[in-house]
Amino acid sequence: MKHTDDGNDAASASFGDLIDRAIAWSSGTYKRAEGWLLDTKHGGYGTSVARIVYGVVLVLTVLVNFPYRQYIWGDASGWAAPLRVDDSWGPVFGFFSPTEPGWALTIKLLILAAVGIALIIGWHTRTFAIAALYLYISLVAAGPTSTDQADNAFRIMLFYFCFTDMSRHWSLDARRHARRLAAGKSAKAWSLPQWLPNTLNNLALIAIAYQLFIIYVTAGLSKVQGNLWERGTAIYYPLQVDKFMPWPWVNDLLVSGGFMVGVVTYFSVFIQIFFPLLLLVRWTRVIGLLGILAMHVGIGLFMGLGLFSLTMVAADVIFISDRTYAAVERWCAPRVVRLLRRSRTPRPSNHRGAATSKERAKISV
Repeated sequence: MKHTDDGNDAASASFGDLIDRAIAWSSGTYKRAEGWLLDTKHGGYGTSVARIVYGVVLVLTVLVNFPYRQYIWGDASGWAAPLRVDDSWGPVFGFFSPTEPGWALTIKLLILAAVGIALIIGWHTRTFAIAALYLYISLVAAGPTSTDQADNAFRIMLFYFCFTDMSRHWSLDARRHARRLAAGKSAKAWSLPQWLPNTLNNLALIAIAYQLFIIYVTAGLSKVQGNLWERGTAIYYPLQVDKFMPWPWVNDLLVSGGFMVGVVTYFSVFIQIFFPLLLLVRWTRVIGLLGILAMHVGIGLFMGLGLFSLTMVAADVIFISDRTYAAVERWCAPRVVRLLRRSRTPRPSNHRGAATSKERAKISV
């Protein structure tokens, strides 16, 4: 009986230790998660890159479509009226209207481009990010025939980015913030408790990551179900559609060999399905990010969907660590400064030498 009691005591002690370890692990995990969420804002460099890229997308949207603006959104787009009847956006997003004069549409598009420039330079970033979201949704609502998945991705991602701090780097807001602190002034006239903007920023990053995972994994699993993707020939067919051939000779070069078609087909499926898992470890994260970047470069180059690729890449860069961005910035900054100084340095004039030559000619005569 004594040996039995000793065995039971040992088993109870082992079970108790296991419970204690589980509680300690859970408590530590909770504290780390709480600290990650509340203590500081993450993704400062990634969100700043996204701000710049989304500003570029807005400017390019205006520039690319500007010659055809009346046919897409203006008074010459009456042929799209039946599609606007079923529009679900409502009057709130009616800033762009097909019934307004042509000059009004032109001015409003220039306003949209100006908002994009404000995002690029980071001037009153949050205000103009919200304005960009509203104007872009209004533009899409006015032109239902020109809407595609790039517009959906842009709206969803920009909505989440509005809750992040996109002005911490490479912006006029960051410059103004640093000057106020250097002058001993508060960064803002009023401020919220720091944990609140930190939480909103970090929850928005989680939402962006989740949205990307849903997009990529769903797309990858949908591809797996298709026979053409299983055979490794799927990318051949869209690359032969005139709409997706900005440079036909480039597309022909890609699909000229069956091996390359198979590699690209299977690679796109692999990188989309396993993208979330590749982010778990640093060295596989590099592979995943380079792979997804290569996929979007291919989509933009071979299919002419550049705005869609830019929209997705701007969201993908949040997975690059601030430490990596800072290292790249430290490497690039002095080289850029030297390059700018060289460009500003006046070149030596040849007038003096020319005058001397003339004088010598006179003397020789």
